[in-house]
Amino acid sequence: MEAAAVEPPRLGPGDAGPLFREAFPGRRLVVVSNREPYEHRWRGGEIVVGRPAGGMTSALDPLLQAVGGVWIAWGSGNADADVTDRSGRVPVPVDAPRYTLHRIWLDRADIRHYYLGFSNQFLWPLCHLRPNLTRLRTADWTRYRQVNRRFARAVLEETRDGDAAVWFHDYHLALAPAMVRAEAPDLALAHFWHIPWPPFDIYRVAPQAADLLEGLLANDLVGLHVPQFVENFLRCAHEILGAEVDLERGTVVHRGRVTHVQAFPISIDVEGFERFATREGAEEECARIRARYAPRDGQFGIGVDRLDYSKGLPEKLKALDLLWERYPEFRERFSFVQVAVPSRTDIDAYDELTHQVERLAWDINDRWGTRRWRPVRLIKRSLPPERLALLYRAADVCIVSSLQDGMNLVAKEFVASQVDGRGVLLLSQFAGAAEELHSAIEVNPYATEDFAQRIRDALLMSAEERRARMERMRRSLRSIYDWLADVLRVWGAVTPAAGGRRASPESAPVRGARSPVGVDR
Repeated sequence: MEAAAVEPPRLGPGDAGPLFREAFPGRRLVVVSNREPYEHRWRGGEIVVGRPAGGMTSALDPLLQAVGGVWIAWGSGNADADVTDRSGRVPVPVDAPRYTLHRIWLDRADIRHYYLGFSNQFLWPLCHLRPNLTRLRTADWTRYRQVNRRFARAVLEETRDGDAAVWFHDYHLALAPAMVRAEAPDLALAHFWHIPWPPFDIYRVAPQAADLLEGLLANDLVGLHVPQFVENFLRCAHEILGAEVDLERGTVVHRGRVTHVQAFPISIDVEGFERFATREGAEEECARIRARYAPRDGQFGIGVDRLDYSKGLPEKLKALDLLWERYPEFRERFSFVQVAVPSRTDIDAYDELTHQVERLAWDINDRWGTRRWRPVRLIKRSLPPERLALLYRAADVCIVSSLQDGMNLVAKEFVASQVDGRGVLLLSQFAGAAEELHSAIEVNPYATEDFAQRIRDALLMSAEERRARMERMRRSLRSIYDWLADVLRVWGAVTPAAGGRRASPESAPVRGARSPVGVDR
């Protein structure tokens, strides 16, 4: 009998520094993103420090704390300027500084056109396969270019000595790498795209499709979540730029430069969520949560999403409505708690979605609720991870119903927090996490009847099967530091300045990531 495969131990914060120094000896890390990891705001005459909601910032902050360096980001807090020096820099975290936050200042026109306009009313819906929701104005594109130039100048300020590895993040900064490369050709550049990359037939809708690709291909490495997004990107580079593309090796040759494109499924601080879920008093707090949300001797489910049309909140609520209609045995026996974090409220599509979700929840509660039971509870605010971990641990099911999602870290947070093995994860087949969490119950949020049936199956699942499924997912769950190690190994290998040679990604294997599938041209 063959011995069972042993999962390699997860990497932790202490591994990040040595990994970075091995990949880029003598260099420091510069991270560049739109969203900042810490935000200073005036409250009651005092300055308080907050953590903006978002998977990207919560994932990357532990990495910067581990390796040090500089994070360049938009200073969005109304007290941010009051705590920075003349150059816009402030050490963070406040209580135990580990790295420097270099803030970029945006005015109202920048926010309207660069952030709310081109980034979130054009690129976001385009990449989430909703071209019908795109809105494009000349002023938006002009300001997007200008703000990207501002970020690029900040990078050049922080890398005057040339000894840095610059890591760009997400769709707000697609042009900045080329701007930096033009001024500093020997810098090590990488870009991680945190949202889906759409198929060619969708991406070609963008009048600026070539400009965006040119910006990204100035990097030595472009990372996306899953192999399908890699294949989409490579096809777009070939069809739009006429670039030489190798689908098997994941490379693009354009303007004499080789860019490697690879899948790196992002993760979370697994041990951090486990600590929150098992801290002193956690069992008592979980019991109080169940007493509050679960009917007597019944079950409750949890959902945690931004109020975004990509998250499938109306589809989730319609499936729950059908569950209570088709299977009356779950009335007064199952409740659902939806944490719905307000997002981009200045955009009409988001405001309309908020009203739709509120209306659906009200209708469900009016239709099925009783004096002693409310089927759906909406919590419309962001909750800290230590609170979320307890909600995840206490819940019987977690439902992720994304219509299109780069990864979805909520699914992984739920699994990490399920130390008792009680819960069942229902996971949309359209979330990147579905490619890793194979023991989840896969759902298609568009198929309402089947979706409701699968919620029922999860609620009726035996305790033994629940534990077995959760154990398999917990055993395979990789940490944010494993993800960092994968990126650094490949980035260091393919960057000429990192070691005087350019290697193929095969010399730096990635655990848990697949190569893009080869196809006929």
